[in-house]
Amino acid sequence: MPLFGVYLDSISLAAMIIVIGIIVDDAIIIAENIQRHREKGEPPLVAAVEGIREVFLPVVTTVLTTFLVFVPMFFMTGMMGDFIFVIPLVISLALFVSLFEATIALPAHLIQGLRHNREGAARPSRRNWFHLLRDPFERILPRIIRFRYAFIGLFILLLVGSIWYAASFMKFTLFPSGMADQFHVLMELPTGTSLQATADKVREIEQIVGDLPGDEVESFVTRVGTQEVFGGGGFAPGENENWAYITVNLTPFAERSRTADQIVEELRQKSGELQGYDKMIYYVEGGGPPVGKPITLRVVGSNDASRTQLAGSVQAFLGTLEGVKDIDHNDKLGKDQVEIQINYDKLSRLGLTVADVAQNVRIAYDGELVTSVRYGDEDVDFRVLLQEKVRKRPKLLNELLIPNQQGRLIPLKEIAKLQTGPGPSNYYHYDGERAITITADITKNKTTPLEATDAVLNHFHLDRDWPGMRFVVGGEAQETQESMASLFRAFVLAVVAIYFLLILLFNSPSQPFMVMAAIPFGIMGVIFSFALHGEPFSFVAMLGVIGLGGVVVNDSLVLVNHINKLRRQRPNEKLLKLVTEGTSDRLRAVILTTLTTVVGLTPLVYGFGGSDPYMAPMALALASGLLFATPITLILVPCLYVVSDDTGGILRKIGRIFSRDRRRSEK
Repeated sequence: MPLFGVYLDSISLAAMIIVIGIIVDDAIIIAENIQRHREKGEPPLVAAVEGIREVFLPVVTTVLTTFLVFVPMFFMTGMMGDFIFVIPLVISLALFVSLFEATIALPAHLIQGLRHNREGAARPSRRNWFHLLRDPFERILPRIIRFRYAFIGLFILLLVGSIWYAASFMKFTLFPSGMADQFHVLMELPTGTSLQATADKVREIEQIVGDLPGDEVESFVTRVGTQEVFGGGGFAPGENENWAYITVNLTPFAERSRTADQIVEELRQKSGELQGYDKMIYYVEGGGPPVGKPITLRVVGSNDASRTQLAGSVQAFLGTLEGVKDIDHNDKLGKDQVEIQINYDKLSRLGLTVADVAQNVRIAYDGELVTSVRYGDEDVDFRVLLQEKVRKRPKLLNELLIPNQQGRLIPLKEIAKLQTGPGPSNYYHYDGERAITITADITKNKTTPLEATDAVLNHFHLDRDWPGMRFVVGGEAQETQESMASLFRAFVLAVVAIYFLLILLFNSPSQPFMVMAAIPFGIMGVIFSFALHGEPFSFVAMLGVIGLGGVVVNDSLVLVNHINKLRRQRPNEKLLKLVTEGTSDRLRAVILTTLTTVVGLTPLVYGFGGSDPYMAPMALALASGLLFATPITLILVPCLYVVSDDTGGILRKIGRIFSRDRRRSEK
């Protein structure tokens, strides 16, 4: 379907947006460090060589850490794993190509500019705009570090509060449907309605759809006598004279002012005034791959009566939940049929079997080939069956005579009674058992697929009240669970891999925690931003959070590495001064990486020059998380660095005390 192509293009765009922010950060770190050496008065070539040498190892590590974040996505399972493989592919290729450009080509390009910047070398930096920020920052940071435990406690409280708020109040939707360009109207008229009467009735809906503005509707197609549930909703196509559906193709999203959901709500209100419909369901083709209806629940069990009763109870319960709409099921009634209900006691006494009854009823209505006569070159078959006028009168079936084992002719009415009514249109199975699939849509600002599905699972106690029955969750709720579980596993693997990589860089088991501490605190900014914007969290937003983790880790990594270098160069100097100086040295790089990424993403977040509902949540997560993570990096990481030294000093004192006590005891 065309929607899949749009989605894949959007996923590729998401990957490019994420990787652009990351590779620009590496280039900024290198360029800023070269400029810092030039401001000290070093010659252009020396500044370029020393600038790249100083940050080469941290920059390579940032590329590897970002690569490790996205590589587990290659191994994500389910439908989402098949669709997002392009993200790690694009990002991995771009990262390693950019590493070559940033470490080899970029310094060579910068030398030409540095040679012309003689004034910057002669008068290092007092007239530079950056010092308007650096000077007050150098004065404030030592005061903050002195109260480091209070600030760390405050940040932890904010983090816990944001996580509590997200778990309690934030909604999660797999993909936004705002950019959808197609929806369907599924109609069901009373059983027994003829095909022509159904076609005439559907014209009412066609008229309502036709009255929509021309800049919103591109075309629509009506099919009568059939009904389909689209997007992998668990239904097979069915046919019945009282069924119909309309597929409405909308104009491209950028050419209309309303979303598909807004258009559907208008149609829902207008069509709600029409009479004569048993059911009318609207289904918007949402964003992303075909994950099915928001709520898809299969009732599986071999007992037909219990299964049907449980399915009816589930539908009734869903109707009581706020935000749940368009409830439907695939256990549809088909054409009228005659059911032969056999009295097995009489059947046995009269010397008949079920096979005898079935065979004679089949011969009466379908006939049986009794002979074949050849006329010239053609063989003509002769079939014996009831006359057509008799077959059209089901009541006469009672008089059908069936020979028993003794040769007596027994009327069908002696051993069975006839029940006339609509029969099932299709039989559905799941893992070999009969099943009924229930589907429903949701109002996204009132509930989520997971909330509604969990409410059903918690309300019905199958082992106690419905023995032999079971629920199987499908659709968007299932894909949401599988996607989030798979993404969580990938994230955990990435964090573990990054931790061990940072151990190799810092030669310390504790310093990687300082670098990685910025990730959860950056997510705190994402939660606050989505709450302020009233946006639900989505899978695309999670991709933005992963990209955010790469950028935040990069800034923290380079900062900690620079402080370590200063400590090695000046081991006798006070730690507070070294941390302040090291953080101030990286202040410009951190601010520039944040500003370039945020300014680049802001038009996408707020739709300046055109909106994209697919990418806006990802851009919002990345931009807002960066804005919040920047002060975290510049304040929390220095505080954690000094706290780590405090802890190490305490442990060293305790070690000396134990060592002294042990020596005394030995004496």
